[in-house]
Amino acid sequence: MGPSAPLWMSMLYYLMCTATLLAGVVMLVKGTVRRLYSLAAVLAVPLFFLNNFHTIARVGVDPFDYWQQSLIEGQWWAWLSLALFLYIVWYWGLLVQRIGGKKEGQAWWKRQRWIWVVLAAAAPVIVYWVQSLDDSVVSSVRTYEPSKSHSENDPSARIFFLYSHPFARDSYIVETDGHRVRKVVTLQAVGVSQLSHGSSTKELLLWSDYTGRYVYQLNPDTWTVVDQEAVSSPLSFASLEGEWDIRSLNQDVKTNKLEVRKEGKLLFSKRFPPYVLQVLHVAPYFYVFADVIEKEQGVLYVIDQRGEVVKEIPLLTSSARSMAAFRNYLVIATKPRLTIIDPHSWRVTYWDMGQEETRFDQLQVKGDTLWVSYVQREKSGWIALNDRFKVMEKHELPSVYWEARFHGDYVYILFEPQEGNKADNAGEMNTFQLRTAQLAAKFTVPKQKHNLQTFYVMDEIQ
Repeated sequence: MGPSAPLWMSMLYYLMCTATLLAGVVMLVKGTVRRLYSLAAVLAVPLFFLNNFHTIARVGVDPFDYWQQSLIEGQWWAWLSLALFLYIVWYWGLLVQRIGGKKEGQAWWKRQRWIWVVLAAAAPVIVYWVQSLDDSVVSSVRTYEPSKSHSENDPSARIFFLYSHPFARDSYIVETDGHRVRKVVTLQAVGVSQLSHGSSTKELLLWSDYTGRYVYQLNPDTWTVVDQEAVSSPLSFASLEGEWDIRSLNQDVKTNKLEVRKEGKLLFSKRFPPYVLQVLHVAPYFYVFADVIEKEQGVLYVIDQRGEVVKEIPLLTSSARSMAAFRNYLVIATKPRLTIIDPHSWRVTYWDMGQEETRFDQLQVKGDTLWVSYVQREKSGWIALNDRFKVMEKHELPSVYWEARFHGDYVYILFEPQEGNKADNAGEMNTFQLRTAQLAAKFTVPKQKHNLQTFYVMDEIQ
């Protein structure tokens, strides 16, 4: 089955199961087919759907893709689903034989038998061919002349904007220099929604938090695939920091599975209640933030190198956007207050700005200063805190930004289009100097076929 099953195929799949249930009930009453077979068919259909709750529970995940991946991994429920589906197909063959008369039915099977043999032989080839289409992720790169309007004080970073749709096969990356478009790259990647740095500072990591089967590493200079790894579930978190590969798989509505690898080898795998939003490694521990959505609170799990829970700390804050080690503290950007934890005593303190409905967003540590971006009801901005968490600087914007990124001596802030969906652009990127808040660059983000998901800032290659 391809990366995204067409709608007509899904409809045919459901119609066949519904028809089997109705036919089984009728045959059970009439007794045309042995009642034991009909009873088994009537029970097989609801059992088939109940068993496939494993796929239904994953919102936005293509059920055929997930079923296929689970079969490859040897999961028992996937093989049970396959057995039930094959029984349903066999039952229809039995109906044809019985209803058409034994001799006529047998003659029909003999005439059609070669078709089934060809399909069975060709099925692995078809599946391999469809999957091989994913090997060439980058399908086209359109290049534009770089901007020559830079001054010596302008930021020299590259900005990558990611556009995608959860059910579309194609995605897009627009690369800019903060002034104009450099490249528009078309990817054959389903629903990638997150963009960050890969194992090398010169690579991009693409993954999805709601659909998709792969984690990609791309070289943005040559636009070639450095690595492409299949995953069994969407990711709620992914990070590649040097030799460490940390990811959380959103297995279902009740479970996230945290996998930690060192130099490619699995160090440990552990399950947590969802939703795992952030993971930070500060030797000797891994700090895992899980959001308890129904309570609007969070839990911080402290995990050692063996995957054992050293400490479970309930928090009064939620929606962690980033985590950082600052001086002798662990700081988590949460709402409605900043969460500060002392790793020596596990003492938790909270810091706020005296405003309700504040959501702290991104963190950046520069020397003895912690930079924090925030969003409030009608305004947003960023502040500088010292090692005693006192405000040294505060820069306020008159409107709410959509997304922000700290990078070096600048903060990159993306605003939504003023006219909403009717606008001829996907938003406006403003680059401010970190300490003076002076506008260093301004850029209108172009529209693409799909919605803009996120952006990432990378150093210019010298």
